[in-house]
Amino acid sequence: MSNMSSVSSMSPESRISAQFPQVTFAHASGVSWPRSGHHLLVRLLTGYFGPAFGYCEFYNVKPSVKDIPRCCGQRPCANANRIALTKDHDFELNTPQIPGQRYLVQYRAFAPSVVSNFELAVRNGREDSAASFRVFVSAEFSRYLGFTQRWVDSDFARAEGILRVLYEDLVTDPCGVLSEAAAYLAPGHEPDTARIRAVVREVDAQRVADRKIETLARAGVHASRRVEDFRYHDPALFALIEGLRLPRGVVQDAFRSLLGREPAEDNMLRFQAFETRAALEDHIRATPEFLRRHEAPEGRHRGAHPLPRRAS
Repeated sequence: MSNMSSVSSMSPESRISAQFPQVTFAHASGVSWPRSGHHLLVRLLTGYFGPAFGYCEFYNVKPSVKDIPRCCGQRPCANANRIALTKDHDFELNTPQIPGQRYLVQYRAFAPSVVSNFELAVRNGREDSAASFRVFVSAEFSRYLGFTQRWVDSDFARAEGILRVLYEDLVTDPCGVLSEAAAYLAPGHEPDTARIRAVVREVDAQRVADRKIETLARAGVHASRRVEDFRYHDPALFALIEGLRLPRGVVQDAFRSLLGREPAEDNMLRFQAFETRAALEDHIRATPEFLRRHEAPEGRHRGAHPLPRRAS
């Protein structure tokens, strides 16, 4: 029997499978910062490997493998022999970091990720205003800092055997990133360059902007939205966002400790841009409010007016 007749006699599902690389997967736990291209990478990997690529979102969504009815809810995955990649945002920063376990980590520059995530928050009912965006940025940066310290900058994250994928690399060099991810998930497999290019060219895309999510069928990988096009973009504000250093909670704790009150929300991002907590505390100690609170009573002249309080 010829090869042609053998192929034509296959079931439709078998003919589809025959188009995809035949590989053995090595499971990886996917850990991703929100809006870092996780689903784009999954679509690319699914397009490349086909239905044999087992995927599970972890968040109560049915895995892609037909006869696995639900996510096992375990870290690492109990179905690692059939699930190639899982999804986990590690919101609580408690996902186990197990030496020898394989992790595919996805992350992104903070400013564009927080703009994209704000759009989703607005779709889910968050107030859509410049003030709401500033508060959202403040809180999200605290989470972002915790995530990157744990999964990007730590010694564990930089260990051999962990693949880190920056979103900006994914959209500027999708063929290179897909090849690297395919080789990582299927050790010993030599990625098919032509197939990689075809998948990148025809993958479904997604646009998140102006409170909407739009699916772009077979649009291919395209450049991400510019933050300058965001409706609340302001050069001074985004320069401040790029310079954030301190978690929101650290700023709040410093103000409570030294002034016995919460920091003014309008100035929160400016306070979070201090390089260290010590630098922020030095700033607070130099304010008229702090000096007035700690001025020795006997040092005052009778009838003297207290120093004016400066908004902070």
